[in-house]
Amino acid sequence: MGVLILYMFEAVRVTPMGTSTLSRMAATASDYGFSGIIVRNPPNDPPNPNLQTISDTFGIELFSGIELSEKNQSTLSGHIGGNRNKTPLLCIRGGETSLNLFASKQKNLDVLCHPLGTQKNISHVMVKEAKKNNVRIEINFSGILRESGKNRINSLKRLKKQWNIISAYNAPFVVSSDPSSHLELRSPRELMAVGGLIGMEPEDVETGLLEWGTILSRNLDNLSGKYADLGVIRGKYGDSN
Repeated sequence: MGVLILYMFEAVRVTPMGTSTLSRMAATASDYGFSGIIVRNPPNDPPNPNLQTISDTFGIELFSGIELSEKNQSTLSGHIGGNRNKTPLLCIRGGETSLNLFASKQKNLDVLCHPLGTQKNISHVMVKEAKKNNVRIEINFSGILRESGKNRINSLKRLKKQWNIISAYNAPFVVSSDPSSHLELRSPRELMAVGGLIGMEPEDVETGLLEWGTILSRNLDNLSGKYADLGVIRGKYGDSN
């Protein structure tokens, strides 16, 4: 399964959490050059039953992940323990200092999403914990891509600070435009251009997109074949199984 680390993924939201169907999102992501997409689902939301058909139609890898959005840390702990062996991608939606720090200490967590929230920056302590526990920190370009005027300028400033801290500690990270519609998807090349606005090199953005595949590879191996309803590994990728 390790071959998945060689391909770029985007983590998306589809109906009912987003406004585009999985089919529409898959078609656009394939056109843009992504090897696969991962759907950010709430817990207990069943995977799309048409993963295989959609994957075959558009020639793209499809996976069903889980993003937790609870604020209560005790509840989150239960969700992490209860869902770790049910999904190839487990994330927490952060945005508050205490919540970010909690997430960064969870060895069974894959990604801390939306770490900035309304904060001006992320904590050095949190970043060090994330590196220690191999929790990837999401660099989320949605604010730059979908805001304007002063809000966009503020997003640029905050993301630049976030990237400076992450790169200073060499902490693990992923990159996403966090699309909820196929119209919000951006190609890897476009995301590399956006990354340049906050001081990232094209290879940094590429690393962040490839890291989604690294996460999938590790977790699917750990699931030991119990992922048939969680995603589709296509021909040339599945041959390494």
